Amino acid sequence: MYKSFVIVFIDESGLKDVCNCVVLGAVAFASSRGATYLELGRHLVDNIKRMLRIGGELKWRAVKRRGNPEAVIALIEKAAELRYTAFHYKNPEGFLRELEELARDAALAVLDNQLLHGDLRPGFRYVERDSRRTPGIQLADVVAGYYRERLCGGRRVVL
Repeated sequence: MYKSFVIVFIDESGLKDVCNCVVLGAVAFASSRGATYLELGRHLVDNIKRMLRIGGELKWRAVKRRGNPEAVIALIEKAAELRYTAFHYKNPEGFLRELEELARDAALAVLDNQLLHGDLRPGFRYVERDSRRTPGIQLADVVAGYYRERLCGGRRVVL
């Protein structure tokens, strides 16, 4: 019998420009050592896409346009722990602190391959993957987009 451990998928919504409101969204799955991160969330993504008649990748814009976003968030929340943080981007170090907080207690964090820029390297175990092939990141995209719209108004915020 394998012990369960946490895998967190993380994506962002918003531009990393000074004074922009950025949201990092994450879904955390408890997984047994026999499961791979590529399998986690696949059934849920397929069901949401079928329910909303979405072809291709599951993205926040498609969920917002085609369905009831609150219902989709509720479905995701039944399968995984939702994590998110909204903040005004100031610098890469602050962004990294927010990212590390979302990855707390994770045995592995799976990051969208466009999340890290430059020399940013988190102090936790992570892999970077393409969201098109990683269902957990697609779910994190929906979470990030949903909370950015709710907390930032879905627009650029200047202080």
